[in-house]
Amino acid sequence: MSRALKLMMFIYAVVFAATGVLIVFVMNADEGSQPWVLMLARNHAIVYAWHLGCWMVLGMFTNYYWDLFNMGKGLKSMQALRIGLPLLVSPFVFMPVYNLWLASSSQSYMLFAVIAIQSGFFWQALLTKVAPLDRAASIPWSVNNGLNRSARATNPQGPELS
Repeated sequence: MSRALKLMMFIYAVVFAATGVLIVFVMNADEGSQPWVLMLARNHAIVYAWHLGCWMVLGMFTNYYWDLFNMGKGLKSMQALRIGLPLLVSPFVFMPVYNLWLASSSQSYMLFAVIAIQSGFFWQALLTKVAPLDRAASIPWSVNNGLNRSARATNPQGPELS
């Protein structure tokens, strides 16, 4: 692993752990807490937004590692630029999760953490929906793997059944 990639992972781990600890302080705050904890409790949305962002990035890293290991490669094959691509589109992936959290009346913080990590893991689905329709997507875990897509493009009613 390159030095830049190790530094990026270390910074991510520190921010993820720090926001998690701060969320615990915020959830356990009462009137007798320290002034800085009360300030965080009043502004808990900022801390939780950063924590949700960390969960989403964890999902993106997990997706990258999943693809890397499915290709039969190890951690030595990691490339910082390949990890950087999901981070470039992370604002587009994060905004629906954040808006869902803002609009919800649920107090379940874990629910939104799961949604954030799932959104991060499937970040590529956002980009494949933007791609032109003339190029068939090859999704290895799908049932038909895009084989009938060309038939649907030529016949709007779908493939002929016999």
